[in-house]
Amino acid sequence: MVKISPFASLFNNAHIGRRLLVAILLFSSLVTLISTAIQLYIEFQNEVEQIETRLKNIQSSYTASIGGSLWNLDLTQLNLQMEGIRQLPDITAVAVDEAAGEITEPMQIILGEFTGNRVLNREYPITYQTDEGERRIGTLSVQASLQNVYTRLWGKLVVILFTQGIQTFLVSLFILFIVYRLVTSHLVHIASYVNQFDISESRASLTLERQSPELNDELDQVVHAFNKLSDNLTIAYERMREANAALAQDIVARRKAEQEVRDLNAILEYRVKQRTSELQAANEELASFCYSVSHDLRAPLRRIEGFGRMLIEDSEDVLPPQSQHCVSRIEEGTREMTEMIDGFLRLSRSTMGEVHRENVDISTQVKKLFEVLHDREPERNVKIIVDAGLHAYVDQRFFVMLMSNLLENAFKYTRNQPNPEIHVGQCKQTGQTVFFVQDNGAGFDMEYADRLFAPFSRLHKADEFEGTGIGLATVQRIISRHGGEIWAEASPGEGATFYFSFMENTHEQSNSDHQ
Repeated sequence: MVKISPFASLFNNAHIGRRLLVAILLFSSLVTLISTAIQLYIEFQNEVEQIETRLKNIQSSYTASIGGSLWNLDLTQLNLQMEGIRQLPDITAVAVDEAAGEITEPMQIILGEFTGNRVLNREYPITYQTDEGERRIGTLSVQASLQNVYTRLWGKLVVILFTQGIQTFLVSLFILFIVYRLVTSHLVHIASYVNQFDISESRASLTLERQSPELNDELDQVVHAFNKLSDNLTIAYERMREANAALAQDIVARRKAEQEVRDLNAILEYRVKQRTSELQAANEELASFCYSVSHDLRAPLRRIEGFGRMLIEDSEDVLPPQSQHCVSRIEEGTREMTEMIDGFLRLSRSTMGEVHRENVDISTQVKKLFEVLHDREPERNVKIIVDAGLHAYVDQRFFVMLMSNLLENAFKYTRNQPNPEIHVGQCKQTGQTVFFVQDNGAGFDMEYADRLFAPFSRLHKADEFEGTGIGLATVQRIISRHGGEIWAEASPGEGATFYFSFMENTHEQSNSDHQ
């Protein structure tokens, strides 16, 4: 039997170990590179500062003597001085250029070769003190090479990386071996036990194979937690078996209950169809009744109205004033009855027909209705305020009927005001869009607001304002069909405000916005 070393087992089985080794190597290498780069950068700056200092010393030490030699044209001494500069560390080239001035062919002396790669160039003016003062007679050019600096730094880089790399690798192997001995080997043992775990069989508890079993570290806590979990799973498994047995006994009862639900649903569906059919028949009877009422009542009213008119035309000069008053009351009664029939028909139509919602421009519709009212009473000067951009998702046919009644009311009850004003707009109440129609007319007492929307109910006397009491009832039913509500706020002699809202239709509104 071949015995596998810990390191061989570590690299063959422990994927975590390999990843840990790679992570340690990468992190250590990154730290080494960063620290090396910082160290080399600092040394590079120091080297460059030394060269800069050397170049400054050249200016202070050589320019005066070179100036004297150049003024006396002592070429031998000048060459010796330039050679002395070139012998300084890292100095590769030195040049002296005589100033042009009055000289037709200025002198130029160059020692070394000037290049343009990894160098520092400096130029210093050469002056000479004459009787007329200090005079510039030339320029000293010095070039220092950084090649030696880079060579030295490259050597240090290779040494640092080599030594740090070996050190990092050995430390990583040691850490990996410790992790394997203390953690990974026990995790493999736990995984092997878990793979063979069977809840239906009783087995010994999970334990770790250690030389010092009295230790109690994180791995022992994992083992204790797993043993507790296995005990809880065993208990839950037994309870589940009992629950399954009880569930099997309830399946028959549940299927029976499902069949009863299906039978009840069938009966309910039949009753819904029956009630729907009855409701449709009732609506048809209501429509027929409304049609009959409108025609059967109008015919006798027309006859009464016609005979009364004939009576006035034929006997106006014969009838006494009291009789003429009675005939006029008959005509007024027939006219009121006709208006009540028309209002009753409008009220019945407001509850008939399907509601087809669409995006309605309220501002435009209200302006059109105001134009109709103004044409009906052109002598009145009513101030109209309509907020711009009012829109709602409603049935346009029903909405026109609704708004016509509200605006006619506002026109009617502002008749006695010297400066009548009607405002149509919208506001927000509890996060919902609410429209309003506000006027500064007669108003009413809020004590009787509960009678406001009842059919044929009026809060003002007939001799004050005409009407049948059907308009607001029609409005209330139209708004109810749209899933909304209407209410009013008023005060006698200070006008009234009618607020109304519609059920929000967010799906249709979203589709309209995308279009």
